[in-house]
Amino acid sequence: MTSPSTQSTDDETAWATASGTIRKGMKVLGPDGALLGTVERLQGEEVILAEHGPDERASFIAVTQIDGVSDDTVLLSDRGDATFGVGAEP
Repeated sequence: MTSPSTQSTDDETAWATASGTIRKGMKVLGPDGALLGTVERLQGEEVILAEHGPDERASFIAVTQIDGVSDDTVLLSDRGDATFGVGAEP
């Protein structure tokens, strides 16, 4: 069995992962239900979140932090460091 590809190109808007299909614009929620951002793209094993302001750097979360994917939401797991990647450069 092969694992889903998480490679991304600039014109893609949906990516298959082990947790489900992630699409551009999906909401990303922390384990507490707080909105962390929206999906901009997948880059390797990282989900890049959209920038919300001119001075804000792109944030990212590791694909391994995903607990589940619904129709319009990516829910993160509460295991590990919940702030991993937030505010960092991918």
